[in-house]
Amino acid sequence: MTISLNGGIGSPQSLSSASQTDRQLQQLSSGSRINSAADDAAGAAISERLNSQLGAFDAGIRNANDSISAIQVADGALKSLNDNIGRIQELTIQAGNGALSTQDRQALQEEANLLIEDSNSILENTNFNGKALLSGEQDFNIQLDQPGKSIQLEGKDLAKEIKELGFEDVDLSSAEQASKSLETLNQASELVLSRQSELGAVSNRVESSIDNIAISKVNTAEARSRISDTDYAQVASDLAASQIRDQVQIAVQGQANSQRGAVLQLLS
Repeated sequence: MTISLNGGIGSPQSLSSASQTDRQLQQLSSGSRINSAADDAAGAAISERLNSQLGAFDAGIRNANDSISAIQVADGALKSLNDNIGRIQELTIQAGNGALSTQDRQALQEEANLLIEDSNSILENTNFNGKALLSGEQDFNIQLDQPGKSIQLEGKDLAKEIKELGFEDVDLSSAEQASKSLETLNQASELVLSRQSELGAVSNRVESSIDNIAISKVNTAEARSRISDTDYAQVASDLAASQIRDQVQIAVQGQANSQRGAVLQLLS
């Protein structure tokens, strides 16, 4: 006669308890409450969606930071350009002095020419990652964290606009020519200052967007954490309770087996 011992190690209850213990140990070791879709199908789907959003936030912040770097490069170049124009304006005002000799005017013209050459180099060669910043009309698009959510910096060919003013033709050979050149320089300075203002406004907008994305990222990360992260206190408590139940079950089962053995000996 075969006797089955219900509730033994291979029983459904025992296997279920072992599976639960394994899951709790995995949650504690990984730090994640959801290690497979079987743990929480809906929670797993939401968690993955939030992970994708966090990746988009990171990419948007990187794009925005790159654009700020580009704007800083352009702004630095514009500052140097405006310094050059300011110095040429000083030379032009000096050239308006009728008491200057021809040699004096030549010296002023030579310095002005060098500054004009340096300014043209700044206008033509300023770039970020190979993209011209002051000598092209291509718009600068800044993609943020979501499709269709972007900031656009309108392209402006400042090199062309300043050249069309006659910037390269500054003439300090006489007081009259110096007076005409001074007007050209004033207009060139206004163009530079206007572009600096535009860049500053876009930079402020980008920085504000970075702050908003960073806040959204923190909130999203917290939401994902509440869904997917292990509650260590709760899981550790459940694991301890499960282990105690298992130990009690083994002890009770051992006692039952001992009593059944004694009964079998009496019957044999």
